[in-house]
Amino acid sequence: MAYTRICVAAAMQRYLDITPIAARLRDLAEVLALAGDVPVTVVTVEAPVDLLPDVETTEEKLERLAAPLREQGLTVNTNLLEGRPSEEIATLVKTIEADLLLIGSHSKRGVLDIGLGSTASALMRDLDVTVLMVKPTQKEQEKAKELMIPRYPVVFPYG
Repeated sequence: MAYTRICVAAAMQRYLDITPIAARLRDLAEVLALAGDVPVTVVTVEAPVDLLPDVETTEEKLERLAAPLREQGLTVNTNLLEGRPSEEIATLVKTIEADLLLIGSHSKRGVLDIGLGSTASALMRDLDVTVLMVKPTQKEQEKAKELMIPRYPVVFPYG
């Protein structure tokens, strides 16, 4: 099956830099998009807070994540959304009529995901498109922990 629109959802707000899993999702999208000259939308969702330390903005990281796709000549849109990630990503996927969503399967909440379901699980359950959940390797998880903003100053209101 050839895809016509690809959406890449990557967590960005809580990290000092692009995480290895976000880069891997981007690289997978690149391979798939180049095979059929398919447009790619890269999205991240953040909580509406202005309490972050003085570091690179989420929007800047999002643009940097998308840059290698543009360098390959792909049509790339970026979207920085606010709200509940599963709802915002689902709305975007439907709006742009994406037929493939790439998302990391890592959990930010641990045990709570068992009962409540993660963003990736909710999207897989609720969307009528192909959802490719990519599990980070142990090394990628360790690097992501190193990249977390120290003493992140807010409890996410969206779970």
